[in-house]
Amino acid sequence: MQQQHPIYALLSLVNSPAAAADLVTRATSAPDLFTFAYLLHSPALTKHLRAEDQTKQYIDLLRLFASGTWQDYIANQCSLPALTDTQIIKLKQLSLISLASESHTLPYSTLLSELSLPDMRELASLVVSCIYANLISATLDTREELVHVSAVIAGRDVVDKSDMSRLKSAIDTWASRCAETIEDLNNEARKVREKAVQESKDVKEYNRTVEIVNKQLMAPGGKDSGKDTPGAEDGPGEAMDIDETSPMSDSSISTKKRKQRTAS
Repeated sequence: MQQQHPIYALLSLVNSPAAAADLVTRATSAPDLFTFAYLLHSPALTKHLRAEDQTKQYIDLLRLFASGTWQDYIANQCSLPALTDTQIIKLKQLSLISLASESHTLPYSTLLSELSLPDMRELASLVVSCIYANLISATLDTREELVHVSAVIAGRDVVDKSDMSRLKSAIDTWASRCAETIEDLNNEARKVREKAVQESKDVKEYNRTVEIVNKQLMAPGGKDSGKDTPGAEDGPGEAMDIDETSPMSDSSISTKKRKQRTAS
Protein backbone atom coordinates (compact mmCIF):
# COMPACT_ATOMS: atom_id res chain seq x y z
CA MET A 1 0.00 0.00 0.00
CA GLN A 2 1.13 3.54 -0.66
CA GLN A 3 0.78 4.46 3.03
CA GLN A 4 3.63 2.01 3.70
CA HIS A 5 5.97 3.78 1.28
CA PRO A 6 9.45 4.44 2.76
CA ILE A 7 8.95 8.18 2.24
CA TYR A 8 6.32 8.20 4.97
CA ALA A 9 8.78 6.83 7.47
CA LEU A 10 10.72 10.09 7.12
CA LEU A 11 7.80 12.11 8.49
CA SER A 12 8.93 11.36 12.03
CA LEU A 13 12.35 12.89 11.23
CA VAL A 14 11.00 16.24 10.01
CA ASN A 15 12.02 18.84 12.58
CA SER A 16 12.44 22.00 10.52
CA PRO A 17 11.00 23.84 7.50
CA ALA A 18 14.04 22.85 5.42
CA ALA A 19 13.61 19.18 6.31
CA ALA A 20 9.91 19.40 5.45
CA ALA A 21 10.67 20.97 2.06
CA ASP A 22 13.27 18.29 1.39
CA LEU A 23 10.74 15.56 2.18
CA VAL A 24 8.26 17.08 -0.30
CA THR A 25 10.98 17.15 -2.96
CA ARG A 26 11.82 13.50 -2.28
CA ALA A 27 8.16 12.47 -2.41
CA THR A 28 7.41 14.28 -5.65
CA SER A 29 10.52 12.77 -7.22
CA ALA A 30 10.00 9.17 -6.07
CA PRO A 31 9.32 7.02 -9.17
CA ASP A 32 6.81 4.75 -7.41
CA LEU A 33 4.77 7.22 -5.36
CA PHE A 34 1.72 8.74 -7.07
CA THR A 35 -0.57 9.78 -4.20
CA PHE A 36 0.23 12.62 -1.84
CA ALA A 37 -2.86 13.26 0.27
CA TYR A 38 -1.27 11.37 3.18
CA LEU A 39 1.59 13.88 3.28
CA LEU A 40 -0.62 16.85 2.55
CA HIS A 41 -2.84 15.98 5.51
CA SER A 42 0.08 15.51 7.89
CA PRO A 43 -0.19 18.29 10.53
CA ALA A 44 3.49 18.09 11.45
CA LEU A 45 4.66 18.44 7.86
CA THR A 46 2.35 21.31 6.93
CA LYS A 47 3.15 23.10 10.19
CA HIS A 48 6.87 23.20 9.36
CA LEU A 49 6.19 24.21 5.75
CA ARG A 50 4.06 27.17 6.84
CA ALA A 51 6.68 28.30 9.34
CA GLU A 52 8.75 30.16 6.74
CA ASP A 53 7.78 32.09 3.62
CA GLN A 54 10.28 30.28 1.39
CA THR A 55 8.85 26.88 2.29
CA LYS A 56 5.13 27.74 2.03
CA GLN A 57 5.27 27.19 -1.70
CA TYR A 58 6.06 23.51 -1.06
CA ILE A 59 2.51 23.06 0.24
CA ASP A 60 1.27 24.26 -3.14
CA LEU A 61 3.77 21.95 -4.84
CA LEU A 62 2.45 19.00 -2.84
CA ARG A 63 -1.11 20.01 -3.72
CA LEU A 64 -0.13 20.27 -7.38
CA PHE A 65 1.19 16.71 -7.42
CA ALA A 66 -1.80 15.48 -5.44
CA SER A 67 -4.52 16.73 -7.76
CA GLY A 68 -3.11 19.23 -10.26
CA THR A 69 -1.86 18.92 -13.83
CA TRP A 70 0.99 20.08 -16.00
CA GLN A 71 -1.14 22.95 -17.28
CA ASP A 72 -1.75 24.04 -13.67
CA TYR A 73 2.00 24.18 -13.16
CA ILE A 74 2.47 26.25 -16.32
CA ALA A 75 -0.18 28.70 -15.14
CA ASN A 76 1.34 29.04 -11.63
CA GLN A 77 5.00 28.43 -12.36
CA CYS A 78 6.15 31.72 -10.87
CA SER A 79 4.74 30.84 -7.43
CA LEU A 80 6.05 27.27 -7.31
CA PRO A 81 9.51 25.77 -6.82
CA ALA A 82 11.39 24.90 -10.00
CA LEU A 83 10.91 21.28 -11.01
CA THR A 84 13.64 18.80 -11.76
CA ASP A 85 13.49 16.63 -14.89
CA THR A 86 12.29 13.71 -12.76
CA GLN A 87 9.50 15.81 -11.25
CA ILE A 88 8.47 17.08 -14.70
CA ILE A 89 8.08 13.54 -16.04
CA LYS A 90 6.14 12.50 -12.97
CA LEU A 91 3.77 15.47 -13.12
CA LYS A 92 3.10 14.71 -16.79
CA GLN A 93 2.38 11.09 -15.89
CA LEU A 94 -0.11 12.28 -13.26
CA SER A 95 -1.62 14.67 -15.79
CA LEU A 96 -2.08 11.81 -18.23
CA ILE A 97 -3.98 9.92 -15.53
CA SER A 98 -6.33 12.90 -15.17
CA LEU A 99 -6.86 13.13 -18.93
CA ALA A 100 -7.46 9.39 -19.19
CA SER A 101 -10.06 9.64 -16.42
CA GLU A 102 -12.02 12.15 -18.49
CA SER A 103 -11.93 10.36 -21.84
CA HIS A 104 -11.00 6.85 -22.96
CA THR A 105 -9.95 8.08 -26.42
CA LEU A 106 -7.17 10.65 -26.40
CA PRO A 107 -5.91 12.20 -29.67
CA TYR A 108 -2.17 12.57 -30.00
CA SER A 109 -2.63 16.27 -30.77
CA THR A 110 -4.44 16.86 -27.46
CA LEU A 111 -1.77 15.06 -25.45
CA LEU A 112 1.08 16.82 -27.21
CA SER A 113 -0.53 20.16 -26.40
CA GLU A 114 -1.69 19.45 -22.84
CA LEU A 115 1.61 17.89 -21.78
CA SER A 116 3.93 20.17 -23.78
CA LEU A 117 5.60 17.26 -25.52
CA PRO A 118 7.81 17.98 -28.54
CA ASP A 119 7.00 14.95 -30.70
CA MET A 120 5.30 11.57 -31.02
CA ARG A 121 8.32 9.74 -29.71
CA GLU A 122 8.21 11.57 -26.39
CA LEU A 123 4.46 10.99 -26.19
CA ALA A 124 4.84 7.24 -26.80
CA SER A 125 7.59 7.07 -24.18
CA LEU A 126 5.38 8.80 -21.60
CA VAL A 127 2.36 6.58 -22.31
CA VAL A 128 4.47 3.42 -22.14
CA SER A 129 6.01 4.56 -18.85
CA CYS A 130 2.51 4.98 -17.39
CA ILE A 131 1.53 1.51 -18.59
CA TYR A 132 4.62 -0.12 -17.09
CA ALA A 133 4.10 1.82 -13.84
CA ASN A 134 0.62 0.24 -13.72
CA LEU A 135 -1.06 3.64 -13.78
CA ILE A 136 -3.24 3.05 -16.84
CA SER A 137 -4.05 0.29 -19.30
CA ALA A 138 -3.92 1.63 -22.84
CA THR A 139 -2.87 1.02 -26.43
CA LEU A 140 -1.27 3.34 -28.98
CA ASP A 141 -3.03 3.61 -32.32
CA THR A 142 -0.32 5.08 -34.55
CA ARG A 143 -2.49 4.91 -37.66
CA GLU A 144 -5.34 6.98 -36.23
CA GLU A 145 -3.00 8.84 -33.85
CA LEU A 146 -5.05 7.97 -30.79
CA VAL A 147 -4.41 6.58 -27.33
CA HIS A 148 -7.16 4.11 -26.39
CA VAL A 149 -7.48 3.87 -22.61
CA SER A 150 -9.14 0.70 -21.36
CA ALA A 151 -8.64 1.36 -17.63
CA VAL A 152 -7.29 3.95 -15.21
CA ILE A 153 -5.63 1.90 -12.51
CA ALA A 154 -4.17 4.63 -10.31
CA GLY A 155 -6.51 7.46 -9.32
CA ARG A 156 -5.67 10.98 -8.23
CA ASP A 157 -6.01 12.35 -4.71
CA VAL A 158 -9.12 14.17 -3.53
CA VAL A 159 -7.68 17.14 -1.68
CA ASP A 160 -10.57 19.58 -1.27
CA LYS A 161 -14.14 20.27 -2.37
CA SER A 162 -13.02 21.46 -5.80
CA ASP A 163 -11.74 17.96 -6.47
CA MET A 164 -15.14 16.45 -5.78
CA SER A 165 -16.53 17.69 -9.09
CA ARG A 166 -13.55 16.14 -10.88
CA LEU A 167 -14.08 12.89 -9.02
CA LYS A 168 -17.80 12.92 -9.84
CA SER A 169 -16.99 13.55 -13.50
CA ALA A 170 -14.55 10.63 -13.50
CA ILE A 171 -17.15 8.34 -11.90
CA ASP A 172 -19.78 9.45 -14.42
CA THR A 173 -17.35 8.76 -17.24
CA TRP A 174 -16.58 5.33 -15.82
CA ALA A 175 -20.28 4.55 -15.44
CA SER A 176 -20.87 5.65 -19.04
CA ARG A 177 -18.09 3.36 -20.24
CA CYS A 178 -19.59 0.46 -18.31
CA ALA A 179 -23.00 1.12 -19.87
CA GLU A 180 -21.45 1.28 -23.35
CA THR A 181 -19.55 -1.94 -22.74
CA ILE A 182 -22.67 -3.73 -21.52
CA GLU A 183 -24.60 -2.50 -24.57
CA ASP A 184 -21.83 -3.69 -26.90
CA LEU A 185 -21.79 -7.10 -25.22
CA ASN A 186 -25.57 -7.38 -25.49
CA ASN A 187 -25.41 -6.47 -29.19
CA GLU A 188 -22.73 -9.07 -29.81
CA ALA A 189 -24.73 -11.70 -27.93
CA ARG A 190 -27.81 -10.84 -30.00
CA LYS A 191 -25.85 -11.19 -33.23
CA VAL A 192 -24.50 -14.57 -32.12
CA ARG A 193 -28.01 -15.79 -31.29
CA GLU A 194 -29.41 -14.55 -34.61
CA LYS A 195 -26.58 -16.24 -36.50
CA ALA A 196 -27.15 -19.50 -34.64
CA VAL A 197 -30.87 -19.41 -35.42
CA GLN A 198 -30.20 -18.69 -39.11
CA GLU A 199 -27.63 -21.49 -39.33
CA SER A 200 -30.12 -23.89 -37.75
CA LYS A 201 -32.74 -22.90 -40.33
CA ASP A 202 -30.23 -23.37 -43.15
CA VAL A 203 -29.31 -26.85 -41.90
CA LYS A 204 -32.97 -27.87 -41.64
CA GLU A 205 -33.70 -26.56 -45.14
CA TYR A 206 -30.68 -28.38 -46.54
CA ASN A 207 -31.68 -31.67 -44.89
CA ARG A 208 -35.25 -31.28 -46.15
CA THR A 209 -34.04 -30.68 -49.71
CA VAL A 210 -31.73 -33.71 -49.59
CA GLU A 211 -34.59 -35.89 -48.32
CA ILE A 212 -36.90 -34.76 -51.14
CA VAL A 213 -34.27 -35.43 -53.81
CA ASN A 214 -33.54 -38.88 -52.39
CA LYS A 215 -37.25 -39.79 -52.44
CA GLN A 216 -37.54 -38.67 -56.07
CA LEU A 217 -34.53 -40.73 -57.09
CA MET A 218 -35.79 -43.89 -55.37
CA ALA A 219 -39.40 -43.64 -56.60
CA PRO A 220 -40.66 -45.90 -59.59
CA GLY A 221 -40.02 -44.12 -62.89
CA GLY A 222 -37.39 -41.99 -61.25
CA LYS A 223 -34.03 -41.26 -62.76
CA ASP A 224 -32.45 -44.31 -61.13
CA SER A 225 -35.11 -46.86 -62.28
CA GLY A 226 -34.40 -49.20 -65.26
CA LYS A 227 -30.75 -48.40 -65.58
CA ASP A 228 -29.77 -52.11 -65.47
CA THR A 229 -32.22 -53.19 -68.25
CA PRO A 230 -30.65 -53.25 -71.75
CA GLY A 231 -32.56 -51.22 -74.28
CA ALA A 232 -34.75 -49.71 -71.64
CA GLU A 233 -34.04 -46.32 -73.10
CA ASP A 234 -35.95 -47.30 -76.27
CA GLY A 235 -39.17 -47.74 -74.36
CA PRO A 236 -41.41 -50.81 -74.06
CA GLY A 237 -42.42 -52.68 -77.23
CA GLU A 238 -39.96 -50.89 -79.41
CA ALA A 239 -37.46 -53.03 -81.41
CA MET A 240 -34.94 -52.24 -84.04
CA ASP A 241 -36.53 -52.49 -87.54
CA ILE A 242 -34.54 -53.99 -90.41
CA ASP A 243 -35.13 -52.45 -93.78
CA GLU A 244 -35.79 -55.21 -96.30
CA THR A 245 -34.00 -53.22 -98.95
CA SER A 246 -30.96 -52.80 -96.84
CA PRO A 247 -27.79 -54.79 -97.59
CA MET A 248 -28.61 -57.06 -94.69
CA SER A 249 -32.07 -58.21 -96.01
CA ASP A 250 -32.69 -61.92 -97.08
CA SER A 251 -33.30 -61.13 -100.79
CA SER A 252 -30.12 -59.19 -100.99
CA ILE A 253 -28.15 -62.04 -99.44
CA SER A 254 -29.68 -64.64 -101.91
CA THR A 255 -28.84 -62.50 -104.94
CA LYS A 256 -25.24 -62.26 -103.86
CA LYS A 257 -25.00 -66.09 -103.50
CA ARG A 258 -26.39 -66.73 -107.10
CA LYS A 259 -23.90 -64.35 -108.60
CA GLN A 260 -21.09 -66.15 -106.82
CA ARG A 261 -22.17 -69.62 -108.26
CA THR A 262 -22.47 -68.28 -111.82
CA ALA A 263 -19.03 -66.74 -111.66
CA SER A 264 -17.52 -70.05 -110.56
